Formats: sequence, structure tokens, C-alpha cells
Amino acid sequence: MLVGHTTGRDGMGGASFASCDLTKESEEKRSAVQVGDPFMEKLLLEACLELIKEGCVVGIQDLGAAGLTSASCETAFRGESGIKIDVTKVITREKGMNPIEIMISESQERMLVIVEKGKEDRVFKIFNKWGLHASVIGEVTDDGFVSVYEGERLVGQVPAKLLADGAPINLRPFKRPKYMDELMNFDTSKVEKPKDLKETILKLLKSPNIALKSGFTASMTIRLETARY
Repeated sequence: MLVGHTTGRDGMGGASFASCDLTKESEEKRSAVQVGDPFMEKLLLEACLELIKEGCVVGIQDLGAAGLTSASCETAFRGESGIKIDVTKVITREKGMNPIEIMISESQERMLVIVEKGKEDRVFKIFNKWGLHASVIGEVTDDGFVSVYEGERLVGQVPAKLLADGAPINLRPFKRPKYMDELMNFDTSKVEKPKDLKETILKLLKSPNIALKSGFTASMTIRLETARY
């Protein structure tokens, strides 16, 4: 069951957008920014706690990066099972959303809940009391796949492990640099202490090894309360 807020187009591609430089060009991708609702988050928290207390929950997963895609794969992988989802059962707040948009939406205040069979009505009652949405969007399977349907039509299928724990790891050869030994044996007692601590810190902040200097400007005020050597 998908519970909490409705699903919209906000937050699509949010995880990758977080690694982008903020420029005029990236402004076109503002839909990747999630729209949060702290009050609804509080309601969802209380509803989920009540749901767990009532003994209705077999498994529960929040919807973060990649929305339903990551939540379903992670849940199925941990449970050593599969999940079948029908995107037409997902409650949306925007018209014409296609399966891809529904599966990768990162709309906030939503939870994926694996409910004990026969207790669906109790879940509806709890979430209705808190003024939140709840819908049965699929079922647990034993095939290890996350299968996405649009009604009766299969539109996507992937092994849950592939996305949850199956990413290839490239272990490149490496060796310890020789200069590391010199750095580790550095004798700080022979270092001359700076006369002007503020000036020294400003020089450090200007170093390209400490902060990226391209693409933005920044102003900073440094206030030194104490300095101890």
C-alpha cells in the first residue's frame, strides 16, 4: 500500500539534480526539487506509528530518491521477495502522469507499507482519520522481481537485487603514495606559529585545495573568539 500524500511530478530526477551545478541552464530542471509539507509529514508520522502499534505492518519503507522505484526494490530485496505494482492504483494529483513519472516521482510525505493480509481496511480507517491517502497498489510476489504494470499491461520489470544491491563494483589497483609517510611523521614542534591567525585562516580559505572557486562567489565573515596552541 502507498500511504500519505498524493503523487505528483515534483522531485523527478531529484537525486541526480542534487549533483548539478546551479546555473541558468539548470533552472529548467526545477521540477526536480521536492515540495515538502511539514504539517502533513507530522500527520504521516503519527499515522504510521499507530499503524505499527495496531500490528498491521509487515514491512515499511519511506520514499526517497527515485520514489517508488527504489522503495519497492529495497523492500523486496530485504524481504527476499518480489513486488508487483499497478501504477493505475497510485493516487496522483496531476493528470496524464505516465508509468515512468509515477515510479520515479519523489513527492514527499509518502510511505510504502507491506500490510498483513486482511488488515487493509484497518489501514484505510487509520489514514482516513488522519486525513491522509491510502491505496492498495500491488502485492508481494516470490519471484524476486519488481514488476510494474499499467492495468493489465507489463511496462517494466527488473530484479530487485539489481537496483538494491547489485551495482557492479570497480576495484581499481592502488598503492600508498610515498609522501604519505613524510606527512604522517611531520614534526609540528618545528613549525613556526602564525602571528596573525585571522590572516592565516583567510589564506587557507583562498586555497583551491579547500573550496571550489568556479561558478559562484561568496562572502564570509570570520569571527575569532579564541585561539589556542
